[in-house]
Formats: sequence, C-alpha cells, structure tokens
Amino acid sequence: MPQLANRLTELAADGQPITFPALGLAPDTVASQAGDVAAGPFAPYLAEAVADAYNRSDTQWQPAATALPEGLAAQPSVLHLTAAMDALLHSPAAAKALGKPLTAALLHGLPDRIEAAPLLAAARLEAAVRLAVAEAVTPFKLWQTLEDVPTDGPEDFLERLPRLLGLTLDRWADEDTFADTVRALLQQLTHDEATDVDAMFELGCDLLRRALSSQDIGTVTTHLVQARHQFETAAQAEEARHDALTYAAVCDAILAFGRADAAAINHAADQIADTLDQRQAWLHRTHQPEWLQPRRSAEIAWHHLVLQLRAAATTLQDDAWMDAWQALDTVLAAYSAARTVCPLAGDTGQGLALLVQPAIEDSFLRQQAFLAQLRRATQETDQHGARSFDAATASTLLTAIETAAQRETSSASPTATDDGSDDDDPGGAALARLQRLAPTLLLQLKDQALSIASTLDDQQLLTLEGLAHDSDVARLKATDPLIVPKLDQLTAELSAHPSFTGEVRRTFSVLVEQTLLFLKSRTDITRTNLLGSTKKGEPPPFDYRRKPEGDRKPVEADLQRDFHQWLQKGPLHNVVLVEPDDVGMGRADVMTHFGSLRYLTEIKQDATDNDPQYLESRYLTQAAEYSNTNAPFGQLLVLDLTPKDKTQGNLRVDEVAWTTTHQPRGATTDRAVVVGIVAGNRTTPSAYSRK
Repeated sequence: MPQLANRLTELAADGQPITFPALGLAPDTVASQAGDVAAGPFAPYLAEAVADAYNRSDTQWQPAATALPEGLAAQPSVLHLTAAMDALLHSPAAAKALGKPLTAALLHGLPDRIEAAPLLAAARLEAAVRLAVAEAVTPFKLWQTLEDVPTDGPEDFLERLPRLLGLTLDRWADEDTFADTVRALLQQLTHDEATDVDAMFELGCDLLRRALSSQDIGTVTTHLVQARHQFETAAQAEEARHDALTYAAVCDAILAFGRADAAAINHAADQIADTLDQRQAWLHRTHQPEWLQPRRSAEIAWHHLVLQLRAAATTLQDDAWMDAWQALDTVLAAYSAARTVCPLAGDTGQGLALLVQPAIEDSFLRQQAFLAQLRRATQETDQHGARSFDAATASTLLTAIETAAQRETSSASPTATDDGSDDDDPGGAALARLQRLAPTLLLQLKDQALSIASTLDDQQLLTLEGLAHDSDVARLKATDPLIVPKLDQLTAELSAHPSFTGEVRRTFSVLVEQTLLFLKSRTDITRTNLLGSTKKGEPPPFDYRRKPEGDRKPVEADLQRDFHQWLQKGPLHNVVLVEPDDVGMGRADVMTHFGSLRYLTEIKQDATDNDPQYLESRYLTQAAEYSNTNAPFGQLLVLDLTPKDKTQGNLRVDEVAWTTTHQPRGATTDRAVVVGIVAGNRTTPSAYSRK
C-alpha cells in the first residue's frame, strides 16, 4: 500500500483532521502517489485533504491536487466517487480550481461507461451536474452531454437520470433551448417503466416552477393544473411518492385560494400535513444526500405557506373579528408570503402572487368592514400595540384595493358609446373568471368552456370545476401508469380537432383508453391466460398473436373477435356491436355507440410492413370513411404479421398507437383516426436467447 494511503488511513482511524501537513510526507511523494490513491478506496480522504489545502490557499500541494481528477476518472466504486465529490464540493475554492479538469475527466467516454458500468456512469454524470450547478464550471460541456444522453440505456443508469435532469431544470429553466431539450428527454422517460414515475414528478416540478414565474394568470392556472396532473399520476403509480402527493395538494390549495374555496384549502392543508408525516416516517434514519435537501426544505416551505393561506381564507370568510388586528396580521402574512416564497431554486413568487393576491384584494372589496380596518391600520400604526405590524405590506395591499375599486367604478360608468360593450377586451373578463374559478374545466374543454361559463353563476361554475377535477383524478386512479402518458398524448393531439369537445371528448376518450389497455393486455398476457389451459396430450389452443405452429394462419377476424370480446367484458359492454350493416354503404368491423354518437373501429391485417406511413397509405381512407355521417373520429387496428426473426424484439405499447387525420379531396373537415398495432407472428421472449 502506498505511503500516502497508509497515512490517510491512520489519520482517519485516529479521528484527526485529514490535511496534507498532518500526513508528514513530502509534497513530491504525495503528488506521485495521489493519482493511484484517487482511483482507490481512500479517494474521499484524499479529497478532504485537497479541500483543506485550497481553503488555506496552500499552493505547495497543488501538484497533488491536480492529480485528483485523473485518478477519480479511474475510480471503480460509486460510493467512493460520491464521497470524494462530497468532500470536494464542501470547499468552493477546491471545486472552482478543479472544476474544469474534473468535468472533462468525469464526462470522458461516458457513453461507453453507461453500457459497461451503468451505476458508475450515473454517479459520474451526477458529479458533473453538481459541479455545474455549484458554478464551479461553465455548464456548456454538461449541456452537450445531456443532449446526447441515451434514453434507452441500462435500467440502473436510467433510474437516476430523471432526478439529474430535474436538477438541471431547477438551475437552468430560463435557458429556453436547453430547458426544452431536457423536458423532451423527461417526456421520453415517462414511457419507460423504470423511470416513468420519477420523470412525471420532475415534469410536474418544472410546470410548478413555470407557473411561479409566469406573468399572466391564465398561464399560471394552466401550469398549475398540468403540474397537479403530473403529481397525481406519479402518486397513483407509486405508493411511496409522498413528495408527489405533497406537491399535488399544494397545487390544489393555491388554485382553491384563487376561487376562495376555504374547504378545499383545509383539505389540501390536511393532506400536506399527513403526507409530510408519512414521508418523515419513511425516511427516518435513512441517508439523504445533502445536495437533495433543498427540495425537502421546499416541501416544508410549501406547508407553511398553505397553512397561512388556510388561516387567511378562514379569516376572510368571517363576518366579524373578535381581534381585528390579529385577523389583519393573518391576511397580511399570506399576502406577503405570496410575494416572497421561494419554493424551488430561488424562483420568485410572481406567478403565485398573481393568483393569491387578487383573491385577497377581492375579499376586502366585498367586506367593507375589513377594508375600513385596513385603512385605519395603515393610518394609525401606533394603535397596533406591541405587535410587529407589517405596515409596508398593508400599504401595498390598500393601494392595490383602491386601484381595483377605481377600475370597477370606471367600468360601471356609461361610456361614450353607452352600449355596455368592451371593445378593448372582448371576452377577457369571462376568460379571467374561468382561469380563476375553473382552470381544470378550461383546460379540458377550451373554447367551449367560455360558452358554458356564460350561463352559470360563480357557485355553479365552482361545482362544475369540482366535477372536472374529480373526474381527472379518478381517471388517474383507474389507469395503468404506462398508459397515462400515452393517453395524455393522444388526447392532446385529438384536442386540436375542433369537434373534440363536450360529449364527443368524453365518450371517444373512453374508447381510446380501452383500446390502449387492450394493446397492453395483448402484449403481456400468455396464451394460457388468454385462451385457457388444455388437457395433457392435446395440442395447444390457437393464438393469433404467435408465430403459426400448424396449418392454421391468423386472419383479421381473429383480432376483430378478440377486440370485440375485450370491449364486451369492460365498461363499454353495453354499447359495442360487431359488423353492423349500412355504415358508409358497407359493413363496419366493431362499433361503439353512445346514444346518437358512434365510433367505428376498422380491423386489418398486414404481413408486408408495420411502418406507420405504409399502414396509413393502405388503410386510413377506409377507416375514415365510416365517420362521414357521424362524429369525425374512428379507429384502425392492424394485426402486424410481418416476420419477427430479425427485428431484435417487438415495439413497446406506447410505440404502437398514434393519431392521424384524413381529409378527402374537396372536403373541409378532417377525419381523426387513432391507429393501433397488435403484434402477430411473435415468439416468447426466451426465444431471443436461444442460438
């Protein structure tokens, strides 16, 4: 063992500070052995000595310190590499001095490391991210590496990737090009079973961050609803994601305060308290890296904010206040917190203030007694007694309220045209009302929500928003986590069609969801579980998905029968028909009908090619033709009978479904079609390992 390793071990065993002077070795000796020690189990001790040398600006040990990056690049242990980086990053001077060579060494040959040693590759990438986030090095080399990082690598590497990508978004969300690349990577990771939950959570954090930095209330509420959706999805997919439950409740609480729903705020605050307690129990006595602590702290900060909002909401709904000063303090604390809370990586509270502060201002306008108390408080601060009164926030709040009151008075006065129109902001007030009271409904129904809201008072609109929210959450609880991102993607693409609203949206979405679940089931389920077992000595039952084992060949009728039976056994059992006549002058394969609405699913087989463009060129027109006398939506299912001998496996479930459109020549309406592929000609996974 080198002298340097021996001395480091002795110092650690004696509990002495590990410094270069304490080693008692010449600088040349230390420098000659530092590289080998950095590549071995004593790397953390060496890193501690290097950090001390830079803290004391002791330049005689610089040759030894500069050997550290190259040695860490050869470090085979994840634990030793991580511990060494922890020691270095405790010294900003050491991290700054060695940041560039460390980053170059850690990222060199990373693609090869991912395949050969995925856990170690993840640790090296994590170290490079931490150096860049700590501003020890410019981030450009790291950005380039992340842009090229594979999303289909070994599971051990991919499992740690979402959190690292989330950390980069925490730090560089304002770098639009890079941030969009990271979001695209996270979106891809939502389709991988090993990373989907973590990726959804990081996307939710990103949406929450974007809501907090947005400048208009519409963007704030939209991002909050979308963030809540991601958090709910992650929480439903994995029981232990108490952090996801916490953030989902935070989104609910903020949205509820914007619409003055005290009951919803109380429920969210209770849920946050429960989930934080559960999370504390789960993490009790477990090691948590220091660099992950800010997000834990953010959860606590959110909890405190929501408690303030709960107290303020209760106060603003009271008809009288036994202690008006205390009530005013409570409301001012929430008003101020909306401007100053920094829940993620130093973001400002701009977006939060846009939602919370107007709700408080509106409440004061409605409660003139409380407004009078506020005016008195700003004029007679000495009457507040021994309390520490926030006069600055009170003045800011009073100014905002008076400005809003003047705006309301001006809008109520007759204009020059005296026709009551609002040419400067057509529909603006109605849209703002929806954004504040029913953001989930607005996100689901878009323009149609405006016409619905115009016929409802605030209480009715709040009731409808509650139904929309409950429906969204209930769908997540009943849906497989692999299906959720794909269903969201298909729904978003279908939403671009002007007819995908109201009853069409609700009913066709149910059919698409059942189709996706069918595609997943038929990818997983074995022949025995699908068709039943046979007696000993009898031939196995025919499975249209498998490579033919006899004279019987699979045909499209096999897929048609299977899909029809699947729908019959599920929630659509009473609305499905097979081969109805007189549809587009022909016979459709499978039809689902919801009252006057109907959707046709065309079934085909093809042994030539499974490329989407090829399948659409052959079968899309027929599938679209059946929707000419009803809602312009339908489905196409193709039994893929192409040879699987040289494909090195089959496509994932989220790769075999997509949306497309068809418009005949001279037509003006797109026919939207959801296409799905059922793999045939398959062998069992074990067959790919046989020679």
